[in-house]
Amino acid sequence: MNGACDQSYDELWHLAFESVPTIELFDSIALQKAVDAESSNPARRDALSRLLESGKHRRLATARSEMMNTLDALQRRQPNCAKVIDSIRRQVALSLLADSRVLRWPPLLLDGPPGIGKTYFARTLAEALGFPLFMVNCSSVTASFVLGGNSPSWGGSRPGKIVEALRDSSIGNPIILLDEVDKLRGDMRFDGYGPLYQLLEEDTAKTFEDEHIGRPVDASRILWIATSNNFDLLPEAIRSRFDTLTIDTPLSGHSSVIAQSVYEDLLAREEGWRRRFSARLSMDVKRALSAVAPREIRRLLTGAMGQAAMARSDQKKIRVRVEDLNLESDRAKAGIGFLARN
Repeated sequence: MNGACDQSYDELWHLAFESVPTIELFDSIALQKAVDAESSNPARRDALSRLLESGKHRRLATARSEMMNTLDALQRRQPNCAKVIDSIRRQVALSLLADSRVLRWPPLLLDGPPGIGKTYFARTLAEALGFPLFMVNCSSVTASFVLGGNSPSWGGSRPGKIVEALRDSSIGNPIILLDEVDKLRGDMRFDGYGPLYQLLEEDTAKTFEDEHIGRPVDASRILWIATSNNFDLLPEAIRSRFDTLTIDTPLSGHSSVIAQSVYEDLLAREEGWRRRFSARLSMDVKRALSAVAPREIRRLLTGAMGQAAMARSDQKKIRVRVEDLNLESDRAKAGIGFLARN
């Protein structure tokens, strides 16, 4: 056979993305040798094969000038996250001046009380920028192997979440969210923070070695975001690797904006909801939510939409009303009265 059919996957990949900044995640020849040599552990052979089949090249997503407008719009929706958005604006501006324009930022730690919308912000940021996001719930991580894989000699061993994210990502610089990183725990044998000492430093992340895979993978372009409720609980060596930004408690004047943003996000989940529900919340509903933490706003609005659907499904446009909000039972929760006043 002649022509393109004789060309390897990697050669064809280069032709397709010749002018696009790229990264090589791993040495495909060495990885193929590891696959061929693995005869005793089918799970590891499968993990190596899946990584190899994903291709060693990844496109690197770049900064675009329109991202500035996107970030402005995001700040209007989530004004209590202005400090973080300002920081990302600066990184976008720097990335636009680079020859490759690859979007980069230092590892970001979003610190603040629970329930104020840190995780929601990270998700909406990734969506707004058009980047894939992979979330690690650190409150359930009890050992380093969750992030960095475990030894193939262990029963049920598998790659860690970092290699899995890079394998499954369409780009080499996805956003990885370490949610509640201050709750990352381990014991004397398995420090949950262990892999992060290497991963959060660009130079050492270039040769990150997942224990299950056993071959270096370039994780240096990952865009890290972490959240914490109390960053003082983090080891000093981990804190020093982050650019820590405080998420402000929303002012009551901000909460109506946040409520509308959360409502629009809920409507976007289903085309049928977008058709049947009114596009905007009434001022009465937004005022009723003015003292509610962002996390509770989502829960209350989800319930209110269900209540409105039961009560008024015959109407052409369903409007959420104050009486649809289950505020009486919610007032017993600590979240009420949470927000700061203007």
